[in-house]
Formats: sequence, C-alpha cells, structure tokens
Amino acid sequence: THTTTTQTALVKCLAEVFCATESYPGELSTIARQGSGSACRSLQGGFVAWRMGSSPDGRDSMAEQVCDERHWPEMRAVILVVSDLKKDTSSTEGMRTSVDTSELLGFRARKGGVVDRRMEVIEKAYKERDFETFGKVTMQDSNQFHATCLDTYPPIFYMNDTSKSVIKLVHAYNSWKGRVAAAYTFDAGPNAVIYCLAADCDEVLRLMLEYFPGRRGDPGYVRDKAAWERAGRKALDKGLLEECDKKGRKRGIRGDVKMVYVTKSGPGPIVMDDGESLIDLETGLNRYEEKKGTKGWGWGVGMAALGLAVVMGVTMARRK
Repeated sequence: THTTTTQTALVKCLAEVFCATESYPGELSTIARQGSGSACRSLQGGFVAWRMGSSPDGRDSMAEQVCDERHWPEMRAVILVVSDLKKDTSSTEGMRTSVDTSELLGFRARKGGVVDRRMEVIEKAYKERDFETFGKVTMQDSNQFHATCLDTYPPIFYMNDTSKSVIKLVHAYNSWKGRVAAAYTFDAGPNAVIYCLAADCDEVLRLMLEYFPGRRGDPGYVRDKAAWERAGRKALDKGLLEECDKKGRKRGIRGDVKMVYVTKSGPGPIVMDDGESLIDLETGLNRYEEKKGTKGWGWGVGMAALGLAVVMGVTMARRK
C-alpha cells in the first residue's frame, strides 16, 4: 500500500509540475506501472480495470476507469490489517516465480480463459450494482490466486491462520444471511479486505470485532470512530454466533489483527494546498481528512477485487 500511494502521488505530482498532458488516455498509468502495478490503476477513482494490452513494449498495458467513485455509493470495505511487516516474498518476486513454475497460472492467463471471463462478469456486476455476483467472483478469484501461489515451486504462502479464519467466518455469515452479503479478497499478503454494502457494514464490522477484538486500551484499533460506535450498538443474532463458532475461531482472542479500517470508494490523487495536505501532528491524519471528517482510507475498487498479483501474473505470463 505504501508503494502504491507513493508511486501514484509521485506520477501525479510530476505531471502537475511539468504540466504534462497525456498523448493518449491512460498514458500516465503506464508510467505509474513502472513503479508499482497497484499504482497503475490508482490514478483514477472508483472501479478501475488494468488492461493487459498487446504491444511487446507494454505501452498499452494501462488502466481504464470502468465506473467512477460515485457509481456505487453503498459499497463499503472493512479492512483487517493482520500484519504490517515486510513480506517474506515480495509481490514482484513471487509473480516472477509463479510465471516460471505454475501451470495453473498459465491456465488462468490463457486468452479467453478464466481471468478474461471473470473480468467480463465482474465489470458487468459492478455496473449493475449486483453485489451477489460481484462478491462471489471476488472470493472465487482471490481463492484461485492463492491456489497459484501454492502451485508455484517452491510454494508461496501469503495468507496465515488468521486470514483463513476470516474466510471461514465470511462464508458462515453469508450462509446465515442466505445470500452473499460480504466478500473477502486477499492480495499478496495476509490482510483481508471485506466488501459489503452499507446496510450490512455495521453487522460485518461487529462480527469481525467479536472474533478479532483489539488490544485492551487501544482507542484507535478501528480507524473510523463513527463506524466503531455504530458497530458497538449492533447486537449479533445468537444463531449467527453459533454458526460462526463452529468454524473453530474462539471469540475474544486479541492481537491477531493489528487495526481495522472502514472505508469506501474514493477518487484518485488530489492536488491540495499546504493548508489541507500537511499532516496534523496530534492526530496523524492529513488535514484534508480531518476537514471532511473521515478517518478511513479512500480506495479505488479497481483490480483489488480480483487481486493485484493475479493481473500482474496474467500480464507477465502472456508476455513471456
């Protein structure tokens, strides 16, 4: 995430300083891609697709905004930060190894194959605000991405036991609701992003806090105070808890999740003056967030729904 925000901001800043204009739509995203795959699709807000392109030099491998951040205002993301440490295997290193050794990745990357079909389905679902389909495809593709990690030789393990517990709880929750009300996705790491709609967000957050409470005396565990207060007033159904208890995660165990963010789709990088953009040393937030009264992260749904590393792998595998 730090690499993504840094590279995105750098490209935007340089473009503004040098008054650069794109010679074709998406050109700046091809520059951002040189620093970070995530940065490629973070220059725009909302749902952004990373198009593979066909040029040997990669100049047409760029981002395309499918829907802006105002298209689906009810969409929310509950982000569980399981680890903020450096990964044993970086995304770039892992993808290179997967491209070289994983037959499953090659199968996924075939033209007209799994990824192409799922991209069509999830774009349509997002445009139509069809959360049932959006959520199912999101989870399926996250799972298959991590299957390619296991198929890599030697295997790569990005998720841990906490990540797996989140998966089990989300499926238990959906089973109890009788529909896909929450959808997890994991990129190259153990941190969970759980998509849901605003109507279910308080319940989803409350459920996660039941099984992944913060450390005692940590008022900043949930970085959105209003969301934390709403979730605290939400009573969970006894039947739901009984269903979730069967998944093996004991309630009340602290320390497995470092912090929680609740957020929604936001715009790309914004040019601000120093009165808004500097950090407030007391809160650690930038003044723009404080002025708006937001405490969470803004995010572009983009390819996070399908896993950044998957798209990187598809691009690299097809170009090999």
